[in-house]
Amino acid sequence: MLVKVTRGNQVTIPREIVKRAHIRQGQDYLDVEYVHGAIHMKPVEVEERVPDEVYEKLLEKASKKEPGDKILSAGEARGFLKKRSKA
Repeated sequence: MLVKVTRGNQVTIPREIVKRAHIRQGQDYLDVEYVHGAIHMKPVEVEERVPDEVYEKLLEKASKKEPGDKILSAGEARGFLKKRSKA
């Protein structure tokens, strides 16, 4: 299929190719290589990582009780998260 390269070096992957390649919406990354005169694109899953120092600060902050904090039981927390995930 013929596609046009835009001024920003972008191309639109035709719907038929997206379906055949099982590229899903929200699967934001493709591995792109140039091999023997052809451009290859392969969907990949990327795991985003939090740097250790940022994670440690987050744990420290999360474990401190501050004025206005509410402590929930496991059941209350589960219910709260269920409601949030449906929003």
